[in-house]
This record gives sequence, structure tokens and C-alpha cells, in this order.
Amino acid sequence: MDGNGQGIAPEAVRAQVGRILARATFAQSERLSRFLRFAVEETLQGRGEQLKEYFIGLEVFDREDSYDPRTDPIVRVEAGRLRTKLSRYYETEGREDPIRIEFQKGSYVPVFQRRQVPSRAARVRAWASALLRPQAIVLSGLLAIAGVAIYRAAVLSTEVDSLRRELARGELARKDFAPLWGRLLASGADTTVVFGSPVFFASPQHNLFLRLMGINDPARFRMDPGFQAMEQRLGPPLLGPRYDYALMGDALALQQLTAFFTRAGYNLRAVPADRAIWDDLRGGNILFLGAARMNPLLQRLPFEQDFELGPDNNFHNRKPQPGEQKVYSTPDHRNMTYAVVARFPGLRADREIMVLAAHSEPGILAAVSEVTRAETARALTQKLWARPPGGPSHYQALLRVMADRGVPVKTEYVTHHAVSLPLR
Repeated sequence: MDGNGQGIAPEAVRAQVGRILARATFAQSERLSRFLRFAVEETLQGRGEQLKEYFIGLEVFDREDSYDPRTDPIVRVEAGRLRTKLSRYYETEGREDPIRIEFQKGSYVPVFQRRQVPSRAARVRAWASALLRPQAIVLSGLLAIAGVAIYRAAVLSTEVDSLRRELARGELARKDFAPLWGRLLASGADTTVVFGSPVFFASPQHNLFLRLMGINDPARFRMDPGFQAMEQRLGPPLLGPRYDYALMGDALALQQLTAFFTRAGYNLRAVPADRAIWDDLRGGNILFLGAARMNPLLQRLPFEQDFELGPDNNFHNRKPQPGEQKVYSTPDHRNMTYAVVARFPGLRADREIMVLAAHSEPGILAAVSEVTRAETARALTQKLWARPPGGPSHYQALLRVMADRGVPVKTEYVTHHAVSLPLR
């Protein structure tokens, strides 16, 4: 065997090459790995004298027969990199490997050497002896002091960060959002978002999911003429109701709300309307999101809702004030629609209920944006606080939303009512 490897079996050398190439030092160096494997195998086969610059350029680096090492230093450069990586490997990951492979400067023939790796007991004795030296004792003491200082600094940094977040949260709620959100950003209680659940039906015969816009009551759908006609046309039975999907507008709005609550430092839980019951919600704040027709609990909210989304998909003003319309309608909810932002007392004295309702995707996205952006939240607060003077403790605000192809582009305040009635 070439390479001063007398007494080292070729299998042991090949195993050492595999050990080297499997480690992180060579993990991203495909060309160097190929170089090392080729040079070692040629040496083990007794062909070390052929490992010249020109031969390596052809076999390892895929150079043409016209390759000239005088003008193309690829082999010399890569050999230098290989020496450096092998040296680094044996100083770190391979410090306990039994065989050392190296390339002497100016040579492309690898050298194999068996290494004397100290036993675990010998390493322990060496460490113990080193630690008993006076310099080591002093250094250990300094390291212990430094460790305590670093730990105290880390604890202090964590406390400072926590305090900074707490102050930022208080500043966020106090300056721009507290008038609109009230206890939802001040109580510390979790808030649950109840978002709409569109009612779907399944047709096994046609492999379809079906939805009729007018069917939203899961208890009475079989009496609906539209359902009966659909079932007759597609062939009974239609299975359901099913709640396999959420509206895109509700999903995007929920994402915005989650980001807003996270920035404010509060928890937010989401529940689809078909799974929401009062007993599970009464302990915290509640936020109703989306169209009332898809949210049964919102339709049974125990407070007077002055602006109600009717079956005609228009907002009906139950208590019109001077200058207000009885019905706020629009022929196309994708280009112009209405939305309601309202806050009511909660089911407990220290909790509150918020409503962000609209018929269409542009409306619900606009309502959420209006109360989660500082600029628009301030503007809406100014409108609410102008009438009555000092602002209502709870409110119902109607917004007009202008949209372009389903995307809200402008939101206008229309009117608002103070919530004055307690539970029905």
C-alpha cells in the first residue's frame, strides 16, 4: 500500500473515508468529497504514482484532453481546500478517529496514519489534572462568576422585554383602540371569535356539495321549497346539513383579527358558528364575525340590534333617527355594501360582546380593518364620541363600504346608535 499506510487494512481506510464524508465538514462539498475518494482509492489500488495534476483534472474535475494545468489551476486550488478541510475535520469532528488521512503540500498522494486515541479513563485523568492546576482553579472561579452574571443579565433582559411588551400593549389599547374595543383589550380574559358556518348538503349520487343561499336554518331546511326542489331534481336523499367550508371573507378577517390580538398581547380563540353554544362562551369576551344568517347565536343576541341584516340581505334600521333611512340597501354587494361594528355588554358584568357583521366579503374585511388599524380606529372613535358628548359606553355603528371587484377600497361612517337597552 502507498502512502506510508503500512499495517493499515484498506477496509479500515475506506471506512475512515466514509466516516469523513458523512460528517458536516464535507456535507456540502461534493467536489472535494469526490477528490478525496478518488485519491484514496487510487492509492489503495497501488496507483498512487498516477496522481498527477493533469490526471486528476481529467478524472475528477471533468476537464477535456486539451486541459493545461499551467493555465487552469483547478487541481491546485481544490487540493489546498481539501487540506484545509481535512485539518479542520481532525481538529473538531474527527479528533477521536483512529486513522488520519492527509495530503502533504505539493503532493496529491494521500498519507494514512494510525492515531493513538487516548482511552476515556486517560482523558478523564488528564482533565482532572488540568483542573487542579492553580491557573485552572482561578479560571473556573472567573467562569462561575461570569456564568452567574450572564444568567442574571438574561433574567433581567427577559423581565425588561416582558415589561416593554406590557407597556406597549397598554399604550396600544389606551391610545387608539380602547374606546372601540373596551374590555376586549383590557380585561385580560380570552376572547372567542364565532364565525359563520355556511350550510351545505351532499349528493352522493352526483358526488356534489350543494348550497342554497337562502337555507341557513339547520332545523327547518326540509320545509324550504328551494331545498325540496333541489332534492327532487338531484334525487333523494340529500345528506346534511354539513359544515365543511368557511367563507373566504371570514377566513381573511379572522387572520387579521388574530394578528391584531397577538400584537396587543391577548389570546384569541376561533369557533365556527355550528359548534358555538352560550355555555362555552359566557366566561369570556365574544366576537361575532360575519353574516347573521350564518351565525345562529348572533341572531339570538340578548340585546336590541338596531341595525339588523334581514333576509333580503339589506340592513334594516329598527329605530331610525332623524335623517336616517329605514333600510340601507344596495343592488350589488360586491361594489357597494354596508357593515356594522357594534359593542354590547357581555354575558358577565366584566365581559363584553363585539359584532363585526356584513353581508359580503368586502363588508366584513372593511369592518375588521376599520377597528384594527390605528388611523381608522381613531377616526371612527371621533365620530362616536361626537354624539352624544363624551361617547357611548356601548354602540352600534353603520358603515358604507365601496369596493372594486370585491376588494374594499373606501369605508365611510354613516351613523351610529348608543346601546341603551339591557337584556330583553
